Amino acid sequence: MKILRALSAMPVTALVVLALAGCADTQASLQEARTKVAATLPAPYFEDLVTESVAIEGDRLVLLIRSPKGSAARTREAPGFDTLKESEQIALRELCTQPAIMPLTDTDAVLVRRFVDRHDAVFFDVELPARACATPPTDAPAQP
Repeated sequence: MKILRALSAMPVTALVVLALAGCADTQASLQEARTKVAATLPAPYFEDLVTESVAIEGDRLVLLIRSPKGSAARTREAPGFDTLKESEQIALRELCTQPAIMPLTDTDAVLVRRFVDRHDAVFFDVELPARACATPPTDAPAQP
């Protein structure tokens, strides 16, 4: 009976060890990516927007993009806000091509762009699991 209990506990133990190893790999990869991306910042993003910093929040690599002139509250109420957010969600895939980000595609990391105004009010976040970088978007044109 003791042998059966010991054998039945082994798969659970193995799963826990594998899960913890995956977390460690994700965190190590996130740290490496954060260091590499941070070395390139601040950097222009689009028009007056600036990618200001990068941080790790759990399993998320968060790039902070600041608008020095915009107002998050007014922008969220403006017509076309949803379209703007959708376009940024699509543009997030551009991160997948950055050499610092590529090692994250085999981890549980999530890529995030957080847009804030000059007072740190959040316009919105867009996010993409890094594993999704390995698959083309569903709306990608077919290759001939």
